[in-house]
Amino acid sequence: MKALWQSPNARRQQPVDPSVPIVATRFAVRLVIVLIFAALPLAHGWGMLRMFVLLTGFNALTCFIAALLLREKPNTQALSHYDEGLWMAVLCVIGWLFI
Repeated sequence: MKALWQSPNARRQQPVDPSVPIVATRFAVRLVIVLIFAALPLAHGWGMLRMFVLLTGFNALTCFIAALLLREKPNTQALSHYDEGLWMAVLCVIGWLFI
């Protein structure tokens, strides 16, 4: 009996681009930092959710600006600042819906 990876109908997996773990780690670190700053009890009294929306929105803008400055291509197999900014913008919009 042939192994699954040897059969002609088996779908070949493409290797993961080396940038994927780097960008995923960078995104997780940024998200943890945003959550820490959003949870700080500051004197403004905006609340955690409103501060989270504000910080993720600014973070999305900075990711897009960094992608433009680094001249990254948005439609590649590798993850870039564009992908990171897109996910930050998605989090910002989801948070905005719950305010």
